[in-house]
Amino acid sequence: MPTHSKQNNNPGHLLRSRSQIARVLEALAARRAPVIVELSSDGDEFGGNLVRADPGGQFIVITASSDEEANAALLERARVTLVSTADDWHIEFVAEAPCDALHDGARAIRLRYPEILTVQQRRQCVRHEVPPTLALRCVADAGGIAPFDARIKDLGAGGISILQYSSDVMLEPGTVLVGSRIEIPGADAVSVDLEVRYSEAVTLADGSRARCSGFRFVNAPDAIKNLIDAVAAP
Repeated sequence: MPTHSKQNNNPGHLLRSRSQIARVLEALAARRAPVIVELSSDGDEFGGNLVRADPGGQFIVITASSDEEANAALLERARVTLVSTADDWHIEFVAEAPCDALHDGARAIRLRYPEILTVQQRRQCVRHEVPPTLALRCVADAGGIAPFDARIKDLGAGGISILQYSSDVMLEPGTVLVGSRIEIPGADAVSVDLEVRYSEAVTLADGSRARCSGFRFVNAPDAIKNLIDAVAAP
């Protein structure tokens, strides 16, 4: 995205500034960028295009889908997570209060302006796959109110960890999983807070559905840094 500032080119960057969010959304709207909303764990999706980002920062507008059931499912929700993949960028944000609207005489859907937005440039995100022999397991949000099991697929030298978990779990960008416990064979478990940067649905080799998310280590202890070095070693 050529309108991103230099600061925003870091993979998994979380934007909270209204001016930064506006630059990204206005660029997407100018391109009528496709946006997707996952509607169910079975792979049902809403697909539209972002066509307007209010200069006053009050609302955004997306085109309605040709699938009326998808429109109805979206409008029934209080808040949704929208995903756009423009060029090599993965952009994700949460918007609330979807409602019917018109745009250039055509049916559209209006939502409140998002308060946070994440951008990740895939080609700049270097990750190291965790060898099966390490069998890293994570109890995500172990120190919070809704812990769940996840498998660590790979680790990034920049502190981004990818977890694979049940498709029933929905994580919004900016969510912090408190006291997540990473269990390392032959060593003490490590506790770390993880901040969600983006999420995506995946289909596994056996045809089942799951979700993967990228995280920033909020408070990475030395044990995590050592683990990343070990995984990255040739």
